[in-house]
Amino acid sequence: MVYYNRGITYANIGNTNLAIKDYNKAIELNPQYVAAYFYRGISYNKLGNYNQAIKDYGKAIGLNPKYAAAYYNRGVSYNTLGDYNEMISNLKIAARLGLKQAQDFLKSQGITW
Repeated sequence: MVYYNRGITYANIGNTNLAIKDYNKAIELNPQYVAAYFYRGISYNKLGNYNQAIKDYGKAIGLNPKYAAAYYNRGVSYNTLGDYNEMISNLKIAARLGLKQAQDFLKSQGITW
């Protein structure tokens, strides 16, 4: 938990690489640490490593299939890579899980979930 918390702190002050290093250590100590994968995904996304971000969001989802924010963020990363279909698919799942941000976006596009 210490490495995860320090990773969050590093991320908050803009030191993304040190944040990733601490998330890596948190995951090494506890491979089931869902939030560490999620926030490492956010960090990779900030660095422009969208494929790695997608993998981390996927790992978080694998550990917690109801993690709506992970589906949403994975959808955003897919969109950045130009994969609109995967984006919509992930946002629909996030919307069904109750994430208002996903619901609002889909509604604004005339897409039901």
